[in-house]
Amino acid sequence: MSSLRWSAPSRADDPAWVELLAAIEEADDRGETYEIDDLGDEWESVWAHPETDAQFVWDGAELVAFGWLKAKPGQRQHHRVGFWGGVRPSHRRRGIGSAMFEWASARGTEIAQQLDASLPVEMDIDADDQQRDLVAVSAKAGFAAVRTFLELARPVTLPLSSVPAPAGLELVPWSKELDEEARLAHTEAFEDHWGSEPRSAEEWAQWYTGHRSFRPDLSVLAVDGASGQVAALVLTAAYPQDWERLPPEAWINTVGTRRSWRGKGVARSRGGPLADDRGAPTHRGVRHRLHALDPRRRL
Repeated sequence: MSSLRWSAPSRADDPAWVELLAAIEEADDRGETYEIDDLGDEWESVWAHPETDAQFVWDGAELVAFGWLKAKPGQRQHHRVGFWGGVRPSHRRRGIGSAMFEWASARGTEIAQQLDASLPVEMDIDADDQQRDLVAVSAKAGFAAVRTFLELARPVTLPLSSVPAPAGLELVPWSKELDEEARLAHTEAFEDHWGSEPRSAEEWAQWYTGHRSFRPDLSVLAVDGASGQVAALVLTAAYPQDWERLPPEAWINTVGTRRSWRGKGVARSRGGPLADDRGAPTHRGVRHRLHALDPRRRL
């Protein structure tokens, strides 16, 4: 690997990064297409500091690997350092992936020392089952699979029974006026959810209801008529750039109910509005995406 050059990334590298991600996707088949705007989201993320927490690997003028860390301070269970990276298929099994994991672990340990010491710090990666190279190199680096998720798909052309909202609740589309109430509902609903942490207003705006992929027209809130409080929420996103390779689809990314409203049929009623065709592709497959594999290692 002596001919390879490691360096911090710059925005001028984005076209090469997009091309690298396309080459990785061609081999790994995760169904994800990245564009320049998507990389802009990563650069501007409240969690990212690429000047110190990212590395690009070059073979001459060709970008052949990258590593990108995102530190997510916690309040309840733990801090998380997310590790996103990949190696060009033509350059795999040369030790680049292992070297990138070594860098990520060392830098992650430095990040951990800067976070509140009252909570543990864990580094995690996200991998699909078919990404055998990534799963193998992560296991070699000391990571272990601790949680497996399912992806559920449902064609919207199938009939869906109409279930009324429980007494006292009204189903309404997401709106800016209710956005903060939705964030607070999310905080309570996920309080007892494995691995979840509260999202600040800035994080919420950037990665939830303020993100370009968010579909407010396909997102539903259940509002308590007496208090005006959001009792439950369904947030949906869509990624049109993926539709060149996949059928049009929307993703139900966030589903949650406040504890006081659980067991009253709220979840069954929330899905109804998603079955209509308000601005959605005619043959959209609605999926509930939760990631496929969540290996993590404590730092």
